[in-house]
Amino acid sequence: MTGSTYPLGDWRNWVSFIGDDEDNQTHMSDADKLAVKVKTNHPEYNIDKIYSDAFLQQSTPGGQRYPDVSTGIDNRVEKGTLVLNYTGHGGEVGLGHERFIEIAQIQSWNNKNNLPLFITATCEFSRFDDPDRTSAGELCFLNPNGAAIALLTTVRLAFSNTNFVLNSKLYDFIFDTLPNGKMPCLGDVVRLTKVNSGVQFYFLNFHLLGDPALQLAYPQQRVYTSQINNKIITPTTFDTLTALSKVTVKGFVGDKAGNKLSSFNGILYPTVFDKEQQITCLGNDPSSLLGGTIPFKFNIQKNIIYKGKVEVKNGDFTFSFIVPKDISYNFDIGKLSYYAHNGVIDANGYNKNFYVGGSSTTIAPDNAGPVVGLYLNDKKFVSGGTTNEEPNLYAEVADSSGINTVGTGIGHDLTAILDENTSKPIVLNDYYEADLNSYQKGKVKYPFNQLSEGNHRLSLKVWDVQNNSSIVYTDFVVAATAEMALTHVLNYPNPFTTKTKFFFENNQCCQTLKVNIQIFTVSGKVVKTISQTLTNEGFRSDGIDWDGKDEFGDKLAKGVYVYKLSITGNDSKKAEKIEKLVILN
Repeated sequence: MTGSTYPLGDWRNWVSFIGDDEDNQTHMSDADKLAVKVKTNHPEYNIDKIYSDAFLQQSTPGGQRYPDVSTGIDNRVEKGTLVLNYTGHGGEVGLGHERFIEIAQIQSWNNKNNLPLFITATCEFSRFDDPDRTSAGELCFLNPNGAAIALLTTVRLAFSNTNFVLNSKLYDFIFDTLPNGKMPCLGDVVRLTKVNSGVQFYFLNFHLLGDPALQLAYPQQRVYTSQINNKIITPTTFDTLTALSKVTVKGFVGDKAGNKLSSFNGILYPTVFDKEQQITCLGNDPSSLLGGTIPFKFNIQKNIIYKGKVEVKNGDFTFSFIVPKDISYNFDIGKLSYYAHNGVIDANGYNKNFYVGGSSTTIAPDNAGPVVGLYLNDKKFVSGGTTNEEPNLYAEVADSSGINTVGTGIGHDLTAILDENTSKPIVLNDYYEADLNSYQKGKVKYPFNQLSEGNHRLSLKVWDVQNNSSIVYTDFVVAATAEMALTHVLNYPNPFTTKTKFFFENNQCCQTLKVNIQIFTVSGKVVKTISQTLTNEGFRSDGIDWDGKDEFGDKLAKGVYVYKLSITGNDSKKAEKIEKLVILN
């Protein structure tokens, strides 16, 4: 699993809560109280909730499991979150009786550019003084490729009531400035939390694993909304976003006092959320039901109307989008969430001065589905090509009305299907991002993990905001990275007169490769050697040029030649192929 390749990103706007399903909803209820506290006191942050009983529990030979909870946690770690807060049962080898976080999973996390603070209100997840075992919490901290920047975590047996007291008090300080006007360091957060929680023996179980002088990656400045649809925004001004209406938003990047930063030039990432929706849990087992009969219910605001990428010039920005047809038509408050950076300074903000609901009376006609290009890793990929076990789905999509990612219309999600397994669609609404200054074009990037060797088929279905759809397909072959694979070696054009290019595919994505091409006469004499060092983001190389001349710069005679193309990786693994080419006068 691969996290963000750049540490500045809107992952810094997210706080995520995981709730166990045991003990008559105690843990989900406690997690939700914490989430509501952050939402109320710090609405500039977006809340993700992964409550296990909201997912389907499955019986396996090893016991009950929540595979979709594990996947949801993996995806959240990969996308990034400033804080990841767990409430429930746990131990030295993982979290949850259903094992939705295990040691192998922690060691697979590769999120070194978006490390969260991991808070675990559980038992001995991070016991650090057992000479016979390195605990799961320690492995979160020690993972060389990512996992957690630090942990506020328990190291011995603990109880939910005292855990909740401490966990709740922590959110009185973690997002608030200190009296000196600065954001707190982790040592400040722990100190203030314990000093203000009273005297309790079990508070001694709660430790900081990490640097006490470290600050979280708090956005430094603020983003403000000036106008929505040419209406000046004030605390009492509300506009309404209706289905299929075009919306224009203007605003600026400023300091925390509201003064515009006129020297700020960078990129804004706005996300427009539909209204909150209520989720009713499934009641997978009696321990997740209150009184044995009542399933847990909670609210969440995650359905995305629009997610964009906008240029900020001299502190100002403006962007437009069309509201999808699939919004919920009842009227309630939506949310604008902002993240901006200029490569050095970042900022976040929000606005909730608008309703979402109803339908526009003026709708531009659109009966065509989106234009979609589907690849693996980059645009150089062609159907039938070779990949490794962890390729990235990469798609470029365009539509005059915009792309539907709201997630409330049945069957209208942006989805991928691997190997025609229609019972397990991959929902990609959160993985779409509009192009710079455009709501009509964008890209989808999604990381696959541990695909099996052999042939695979991938389909992608995309809907526009007026519910027109398009579906595209591609085929690919997975070759294990343990062995260097070299396929589809060719030169084009072939035959040629004055120049040609050599192409190849391999399974060593994002590695530096040494490429060597030797051209022979049919009698076996070497007449030209070409050596280059390449680094590709994908699995298909850029073309390597050759002008048909020998080592001395003389034009080779027409005829048939043989060439051997070999590649060598960083770990000295090597592969080679022999092909023919023809030179014409």
